Order: sequence, then structure tokens, then C-alpha cells
Amino acid sequence: MAEPPGERRYRPGRPGRDPDEAYPSEPTPASHRRARMRARWPWAVGGITLLILCLAGGCVAVVGGIANEVGDRSDRAVTVTYRVEGTGGDISITYLGNDLGMATETAPVLPWRREVTIDGFGTIVSLTAINDENGGEVTCRITVGDRVVSEQTSSGPYASAGCSGDAAR
Repeated sequence: MAEPPGERRYRPGRPGRDPDEAYPSEPTPASHRRARMRARWPWAVGGITLLILCLAGGCVAVVGGIANEVGDRSDRAVTVTYRVEGTGGDISITYLGNDLGMATETAPVLPWRREVTIDGFGTIVSLTAINDENGGEVTCRITVGDRVVSEQTSSGPYASAGCSGDAAR
């Protein structure tokens, strides 16, 4: 149907309310939502990508630091000295050896001393001395060179003195 000259009708599907306007004066709710969604998704994708990159970079840094410390410790050998002194009678002594295996000595002559060379990753050291039923005083001490890693004194029947620590520190 032809329009008479000078008259124009509003046709749905054309932008705006007035056919003479090139752009609508107010966006319709649907077009407004589409414009906002188009503007947000690149930011969301960029934020998620940045978060993933930061997490991956942090994991690489942590793993690299651990690998560096493991490499430093695996090449090192440390000589640890275990000592037990005291006034007790029959003392029982338990300590960690060079392969992290437990070793036990019963009724040793005091003062007692043992040197163990620890190499590789096993730098944890432990020493326990236990009195018998007669009591007395017992002292355990772990040293690396001149540095005392741990020391403890205990007294009484069945008293236990326990020392432990990290020989690498």
C-alpha cells in the first residue's frame, strides 16, 4: 500500500519511534541488554584468563623454589654428633641413623657419643634417652659441628630426654 505524500506511518522493525530519526531516542529494553552483554563478556574472559595465568605462574615459582632447595640439599653431607650424659644406671638410647633407620642401644657406658654422616634428603635427626627404674639425671644433645641442634635434660625414674631437629638448618 502506498503512503500519501507527507504522511508516514510507524512501522515495527524500523529503529526508533519516529521513522525520520536515524537512531532511537531511547533504546528498547532488549537492545539495551544485548549491548550490555556484548560489552561485558570480553572483560569476563580476560579476567578469567588473567587469573589462570597468575595461578600457573605462582605454581611454577613454588615448584622452582622447591626444586632448587632439593638440589642444594641432595648434594650435601652433614656429620651429626649424638651425645648422652647423666647419672642414671641402665639407660636406653634410640637414635636415627644415616639412612633414617632407628638404632637402639641398651645399657651403654655414659657419657655416650655417636657420629653419624647424613647425606641427601634425610636431614631430620632424633635422639631419645630413657632412664631405668632407679632414676637419676639424663641429658641428650645433638650437634652439627659446633652448633647445638637440640638439647634436653630430664630426671627421675623412667625419665625420658628427647632431642630432635633439622641438621641442615
